[in-house]
Amino acid sequence: MKSIQILTTFLLLTSLTLFSCVRTPGEGGRASVTGSVELVRRVQLNNPQSTVDTIAASNVEVFIIYGDHLGPDDKVDTNPDGDFTFEWLRTGAYTLYVYSKDTSATSTPLPRVPVSYEIEIQDKDDVIQLDPFVIYDDY
Repeated sequence: MKSIQILTTFLLLTSLTLFSCVRTPGEGGRASVTGSVELVRRVQLNNPQSTVDTIAASNVEVFIIYGDHLGPDDKVDTNPDGDFTFEWLRTGAYTLYVYSKDTSATSTPLPRVPVSYEIEIQDKDDVIQLDPFVIYDDY
């Protein structure tokens, strides 16, 4: 009788452990996402003809959302070359975003708008290279 109780307890604890180990998007894996941010500087933001140059956007905050979370789960700043990376991610869906000045508005001060990518890490060793984020600012 005692061996049945021990076996039942063992099976219960094992099943609870298995169900509580569901891997969701987030930290704790071996995958990574890298990218860069480019800054387009314009004399007049809503006029593409007034573009002066495009440079690496240093010290820009890049945010990441794990899965279906509502707010950012982590952020990094770009380096002097405009590059960033998020490491040690698990498989799953992610949203990455940065903020840019709005090029369609004419109000002052100009509102900031998000520029985002949605990605899926499918393999635990994925290294995903994003196309550059393009943001805008006054010259």
